[in-house]
Amino acid sequence: MLSHVSQQFVDTFKEAIQLTKELFMTRGRAFVLAGTGTLGMECAIANTVEPGDRVLCVENGFFGEKFKDIVFAHGGQADQLAFEWGKAVDPKLIEEQLVQHAYKAITVEHVDTSTGIANPVEKIGSLTKNLDTLCIVDSVCGLGGMPLKVDEWGIDICLSGSQKAIAAPPGITLLSVSDKAWGRIGDRETPTRSYYADLKRWAPVMDDPSKYFATPAVPLVVALRESLRIIFEEGLANRWRRHEIIAEAFRRGIQGMGLQQFPESGFRANTLSVPIMPEKISDVDLRRAMSEKHKVIVAGGLGRAAGKTIRIGHMGCVSPNDAVSTLSALEMSIKGLGAEIELGRGLRAAEETLSQL
Repeated sequence: MLSHVSQQFVDTFKEAIQLTKELFMTRGRAFVLAGTGTLGMECAIANTVEPGDRVLCVENGFFGEKFKDIVFAHGGQADQLAFEWGKAVDPKLIEEQLVQHAYKAITVEHVDTSTGIANPVEKIGSLTKNLDTLCIVDSVCGLGGMPLKVDEWGIDICLSGSQKAIAAPPGITLLSVSDKAWGRIGDRETPTRSYYADLKRWAPVMDDPSKYFATPAVPLVVALRESLRIIFEEGLANRWRRHEIIAEAFRRGIQGMGLQQFPESGFRANTLSVPIMPEKISDVDLRRAMSEKHKVIVAGGLGRAAGKTIRIGHMGCVSPNDAVSTLSALEMSIKGLGAEIELGRGLRAAEETLSQL
């Protein structure tokens, strides 16, 4: 444990902020705050949306729908552009909305953790480059595991969390803020309707971590700095490639077991897989069998996908051995619950891909 006013911690915090900027691939501002990804979502809205402002909330999953509630909480008006769960958002339909209405911002998920969909945010950011509209992207389940180029793609505010592909403990939210977005924040006509989430209060600390606004989460910042060092030691391109190969192994393994995936082909995230449950097997029974018999924990479905799917995270420091163990546990658990399945078929399909690592 370090003192938050010690020079050792100040240097650690400063390095973590700089590495966060490099991870976002931005020359804009970076913020490292104590709080989960939901705080990042709130920061993005609280600092840019004023009462009466119109925001286009693009939704195709559980987490995309949260933005609507946050916009309302800060006095804004949320127009929902909803897509079918399991399908990627269509940039052309977003463009049509931007032509018809003037929006303060649009919100969209990079990866929606409830569905396993990876949206084409690289195409969406370009739609707002020449508009007053800000592009806000939630990449809690993407940053550190999939390509994300904030400046190049025209993303104005991007938020993430420490616990997923970055592979640090939960409790830190990270944000990048473009010059365009920072200008909008500075030009507000009304005060930010939050004290802790007011980025103007945090900016002096991010510029000079020896300054004080609120006590930072010292051990979490230290852990984040170490995780970011590990990421850049591996190299971003290498890390993205590892995630891609392991994700493909899961896809082939799941297909080999005769299971279908919830997200549509071509837009599946490289950080998690969301298989649809076999008939007559409950997700609760399957997850219990995997946990109790094989010591492998996977998550249940969320929202409209609850009870229909399970969610398998394969991000961060996940290795081929982890993939093999998880797929094996999934296969044996399905078999043990009475499904007709050929043991080893899914595993063999996955191992053919994992051999590339």
